[in-house]
Formats: sequence, structure tokens, C-alpha cells
Amino acid sequence: MVKLAVDSEKCVKCGTCSDICVAGIIEPGDVPHVSKENALVCMICGQCEAVCPQGALELVDPSLEGTMDNKIGDIGSSKQIGNYLRGRRSVRHYKNETVDRKVLEEVMDIVRYAPSAGNGQPVKWMIVHDPVKVKKVAGLTIDWIKNVISEAPPDQDFTGFNLLVEAWENGTDLVLRGAPHVVIAYAEQDENNPMSQFVSVDGVIALTHLDLALPSFGLGSCWAGGLFMALNQWPPLAEELELPEGHTFIGAMMVGYPQYQYHNIPKRNKAVVDWK
Repeated sequence: MVKLAVDSEKCVKCGTCSDICVAGIIEPGDVPHVSKENALVCMICGQCEAVCPQGALELVDPSLEGTMDNKIGDIGSSKQIGNYLRGRRSVRHYKNETVDRKVLEEVMDIVRYAPSAGNGQPVKWMIVHDPVKVKKVAGLTIDWIKNVISEAPPDQDFTGFNLLVEAWENGTDLVLRGAPHVVIAYAEQDENNPMSQFVSVDGVIALTHLDLALPSFGLGSCWAGGLFMALNQWPPLAEELELPEGHTFIGAMMVGYPQYQYHNIPKRNKAVVDWK
């Protein structure tokens, strides 16, 4: 059970932690506190810990792990952030170079802070780090595509799929684009847990965090849509990746060092916004 530790010497009794508490369970007083009964409904979101200007609060739970530098600091100007987000590109050409596991561990230490419904943090990760195994995963995806084509009505259009198969058979990987690594998000799917309806959204949010964190490490990524379609439909893939029972795949992303650098921001459609 989570505990709220308060440094009484630092606490100035401003009441901000009580106001900000999502569950409304922090009681103000000489020292802010949470009753033993109310502690059971704590979301462990850390809003109280994050908002305290004095750094007087700490959520204590064996499952929690912080970060070495817990100060937010300068997040950059709107122009800097805007250019960074507008400049984000899908990378489909990678250097023939693997990424050190320690680098990927640093990336994932950022990604674990992605928001999730009710702070459930349901997303788990598989990192296919061995390029040989990545190629095997791409090949299994091609096997799934061939199976889909063979079982479909003869008049169904599979132009895109046929191109992927033809390229593969000619030695070109258009499924995972020769990326050295693949990161796959998965989560437990519990029909009795109402929060399970949000895991697919939580996965997309977490993968987006991954996508946006990678460039700061000199890395690029691309959403692996073909692989994602195959993951939950082709048992040989689930077997190869050893998906735990009761879990489902919720997304995949290619990762590696970009072969090319991008210098300009391309055009996009105007935002469609209905003001009410």
C-alpha cells in the first residue's frame, strides 16, 4: 500500500497538495496526510509530489522508481517545441548499425512516464534487439500476408500486399525496412477489468512518447503497421515473440539510426477545427 511521506520541516502548509489530489484524499492539517482507508483508492499518480514547491512530499511504494533528476526545468519555447514536433519524420532508411542496449534503456526510462487511463500504466514492452530476429519477424509477417491472400476471394484487391511479398522475395524488406530493432507494446487483456478498454489507447500514447523521445538520442523510428496487423492474427508470430497468455499486442515501431538527416519541414493540410 502506498504511503505519503511528508517532511514537516519543508512543508509550509499551503494546501496545494490537497487541492491537486485527483482522488481528493489528502487531508490538510499540521502535516498533510492520507488515512489508511483512503490510501486504498490512491491512483499513485504523483500529482501531489510533482506540485509541491517545497519538495516536501514523497509517495512511497516498492513498485515506484523515480528519476535521478526530478526537477522539470526549462521545457523550451513554443517555437522550439513546435519546430521539434513539426520536424518529426517517419524513418524508413536505417544505417547498418545496432543501438546499444543502454541507450534504449535510457529511452524507455523516459517512455515509462507516458500518461495512461487512471494511471494504470498497463503497457509492457518487447524489444527485438537482434537484427537477425527482426528479419525473422519480418518474414513471419510476410507469411501472414501470403496466408491472407490465399484465403481471400480471388477478386479481392491485394495490390499493396502483393508488392510487399514481391519485394521480400527479391531481397527487399518493405515490412520493417531493414530496421535493426523493433519495439513492440503489449498489455494484459482482462475482460473483468473495465480499464482494459483503454489499453489500446494507452499503447498508442506510449508509442507516441517513444516516437518523440528517440530523435533526442539520434535515433529514428517508423510505425510498423504491417507487423501490427499480423501480430494478433498470426499465431506463429505470437509464438516466436512468446506473448504471455491473457495479453494482446497493441502496437509496434521500427527503431534505428537514420541513414539520412532531414533539414526542412514539409507542408501539411490545415487543421480542421470546429469552434463551439
